[in-house]
Parts: sequence; C-alpha cells; structure tokens
Amino acid sequence: MPITDPQALVDRYLRAIGERDFASARTCLGDRGFRYSSPIGHYDDADSFIANIEHVGPILVNVETRFVCADGKRVCHFLDVTVSLSDYTTQTAVQLATVENGRIVRLEVVFDASEYHRMFGF
Repeated sequence: MPITDPQALVDRYLRAIGERDFASARTCLGDRGFRYSSPIGHYDDADSFIANIEHVGPILVNVETRFVCADGKRVCHFLDVTVSLSDYTTQTAVQLATVENGRIVRLEVVFDASEYHRMFGF
C-alpha cells in the first residue's frame, strides 16, 4: 500500500537507509525527476544514487532523528549520522526531502564534509 503522508514516507526511507535495506529505500524514491544533492555528491536519478550508497553503506553505523518538521510536501530532518571512517564519527546532517505523488523526488542534504574531503579528496 502506498504511503500518502510525506513524513511517514521519508521516515520509512531513513529507516531503510539506517538498516542498509537499499532495495526498500529505493521504493521510496521517484522513478522520474529524482534529484539528490549534498556536499559530496549530486545525482539526477534514483538508481545511480542507490547504487552509490550501496557502496558507502558499510561505513554507516547509525542514523538517529533529532528533530523533524513537515510543511506540505516538504519534510526536514535533523539527523545524527554515525559512520566509521578512520574512527567512529557522529555528525549532524540536515535533510530536506520533497515528496510528490507518494514518492521522494528531491533530497538535499547538508553537513560538514571536511573529513570526507580530507580522506577521499573530493
């Protein structure tokens, strides 16, 4: 059954990402017109985005929601994301999702990417 509440859909997506269930995460994303942007990546289709995070997934330790607010089709989460780079690191990230026709069509994520830039040369 499709999820019609934008916040419930984005919560489902984040739960799937946190569980490394990328197939379930993909079902939350739009098939056309999807866009993702963050300090370390930009994607114009959901399949390429999911393929990338499947490779990054092993460093993901935990995703915890600190605060969420919704305004119509837009849902904003403040997250604590724990990853294992050279050590376990928890960073605050803000994700703004836009939902249309029961699917996420845009994800904008903001966080301090300086550690990623140092390690991976972005």
